[in-house]
Amino acid sequence: MALRSVISVLLIRPLNTIYKTNSPTIFKSLLPKPNCGGFIQNTVSLSTVSHRNRTKVSAKNGFDDSKAKIVLALNFQSPEDTLPFYKLPLRTLIHIYKVTKDDESKGHCKNRLYYIASRIQVPPSVLSEKLAKRTFIYSLTFDWLEKSLDVLLEMGVSSDRLLRDLWVLKYHHETIHERLLRVKNMGVNNLYPWMVRCSEDILQRFISISQETKSILGETKSTQTYLANRLNTSVDHVEEMCLKIPALKTIRVTKVKHFLDFLLTEGFEVDDIAMKPRVLSASQKTVKQRLDKLRALGLNDINLNVLCRSKKDFQKYCESIETISKENINPS
Repeated sequence: MALRSVISVLLIRPLNTIYKTNSPTIFKSLLPKPNCGGFIQNTVSLSTVSHRNRTKVSAKNGFDDSKAKIVLALNFQSPEDTLPFYKLPLRTLIHIYKVTKDDESKGHCKNRLYYIASRIQVPPSVLSEKLAKRTFIYSLTFDWLEKSLDVLLEMGVSSDRLLRDLWVLKYHHETIHERLLRVKNMGVNNLYPWMVRCSEDILQRFISISQETKSILGETKSTQTYLANRLNTSVDHVEEMCLKIPALKTIRVTKVKHFLDFLLTEGFEVDDIAMKPRVLSASQKTVKQRLDKLRALGLNDINLNVLCRSKKDFQKYCESIETISKENINPS
């Protein structure tokens, strides 16, 4: 809050009315003499603050006035948009300043923050925090940035996904297009930025799972509907299952199919699975190992809920079975 108050003061008053200056500017070659535009309303007298005053301001308000002068020259439209940039090193801010002024002189944009925000339709205040952590954006040529955004948006990558994964903008627009087009041609319509960045093995695995998912679902469209059909129950009942067992909400239909096929092969009834669906949230490998262990202990009638207990509880259950078996063999 203290920082925001200082920014507000800087926005409405010339810097030379706030600080007493007595040393030559170190920014003379960096900052222009004319009005900087943006939300600086007065011509700024560009000189450094005396060591005493600079120390006093920094200690009291927690920011470097040298940074403030540069940030205020970056054409930000509101104090909220500037705040994340005050955390950046001075050297980084100088680089951003140079790029911003170059973009402005060439008619590209006033600040890349607002350019990207307008392209992906997100509030600048939300994007600002992300951009301050992804300053490589200011190291790309504007042409590179523009073409990468063009391809991503044309391919239908959503704004929220781009906001969460700005790293994709590091990639050349031709690489982005080639990757996403290949995925789309494989029948995958929901495109993500990570598809551009991931390894070929991961991409192929995702495509394989997506194609299998599409094949399994057919006309059912959703995992819940598929599960309801397999368990001979209603979609409403499956939705109730998901409320009680949240892991079922995000379970892949490929896992559901393979797991159900496995359980039926192992002799479990559909009705029993429908009554004890928690087992579907467990690992099929773990369930298989536990089935083998219980059968080795002589159990044939196995409760599905036992198979998805915690490791500790399952171990206790096995120990109790072993104890009972020993007592039956050696009655007192």
